[in-house]
Amino acid sequence: MAILMFDIDGTLVDTTEQMTVSIHRSMDGLEHLGLPSEELVRSSYGLAGNAFWENIFPGANLEEIRQIRRTRHAHLEEAMEGKDVLFEGMRETLERLREEGHILSTASNCGVHYLNLILDSQGIREFFTNPKCLESVSGKKKADILAAHKAEFGEAAYVMIGDRMSDVEAARAHNMTSVICRYGFGTRQEWEAADVRIDSPQDLIGLY
Repeated sequence: MAILMFDIDGTLVDTTEQMTVSIHRSMDGLEHLGLPSEELVRSSYGLAGNAFWENIFPGANLEEIRQIRRTRHAHLEEAMEGKDVLFEGMRETLERLREEGHILSTASNCGVHYLNLILDSQGIREFFTNPKCLESVSGKKKADILAAHKAEFGEAAYVMIGDRMSDVEAARAHNMTSVICRYGFGTRQEWEAADVRIDSPQDLIGLY
C-alpha cells in the first residue's frame, strides 16, 4: 500500500481550453494586455500562485491581475459545465488503484476553488482522501503540500505523480518517489529528472 499524491493539471485533467476561455471572458477592459493563447496557458500550469498569472500577463500590474482573478472563477465554472476533461483511462485507473488498497490524494499548486471544481465536475472526489492543494495547506511551494501529507499519514511509502519539474523537486525534498506523466504538459528535460516515467494513466496500475 502506498500514499499516491496526484498533481491535477497535466496529470488528472487537461482544462487548457476551458481555462483559456474563462481568462478571455474575464478581461473586460483589459484587452490591452493581450489575449493569452492556449499554448501559453498550458505552459504556465504548474507555477504557484502569482507566478502563473505573471507568466501569462507579464505586463500586467497587481490590480489588473486581481480584476481578472475576481471574475475568472465564475467563467471557469460555466466553461467546465458538462465537460469531461479527465485524461483517457484516468477514472478507471483511479478505481483500480483504490481497489489495490492505495490511499489516493492530491498535491496541486492550485487554489481550493479550482481543486473542488475539478473533483466535483469530474465526479472523482470519492477516490481521494483529504485532497490537498497549496492554498488548503497555506503553503508557498509544492513540497509544503507533501509535508502536510506526511503529517497526516505518518510513515508510509509516498509517491508524487505529476508532469512538471515542480512535482519532481517536491518529491526530492522529502525523499519520495517521483512519477512523471509524459502525456502531460512537461518537457523531455523534466521527464528525465523523475524516478519513473509513464505514458498513460493505466501504467500506474500494479506499479506499487
